[in-house]
Amino acid sequence: MLHYVLHAGAVPWQDQLLYAGLIIALFAAVFFGLWWRKRARRPQHGDFAALVQQGNVAQALEAQAQSPLEDAADAWQETRKTMQNAKTGVERFLALIWALLSGVLCLISALAVASDIWHFPTVDWALFAFYAALGVVTGWFTRDQWRVFRGRV
Repeated sequence: MLHYVLHAGAVPWQDQLLYAGLIIALFAAVFFGLWWRKRARRPQHGDFAALVQQGNVAQALEAQAQSPLEDAADAWQETRKTMQNAKTGVERFLALIWALLSGVLCLISALAVASDIWHFPTVDWALFAFYAALGVVTGWFTRDQWRVFRGRV
């Protein structure tokens, strides 16, 4: 987040306004979609045929009495949950990508260390230490990102 704050001056204000507007429009579209679906699913007052089709008539009558404001509050809670699920999904996808990339780098480092060990008498110790440290760091990072992907943080 600090990266975006530090470099916010490098992005024109028109672009920042466009991105903010797109994000707000996305939230509004999800909210109004959920609210409209909740209102459309409810039988209208006096529509007894729709009440009879419901599983429990008492609950359907109670649902008819809810105001649009109560539906908006429910839709807002559903919107928050939906956005949290989307955020979690994106975070897990990025964790998987990072785990795969760091795993490949860990494998390359392990192969470089094994190659140096194979040619033991003529080992470049600085390069050996670099690849060993890189392998340890990328191995730890791969494990950490895999745990994030699996949801075991």
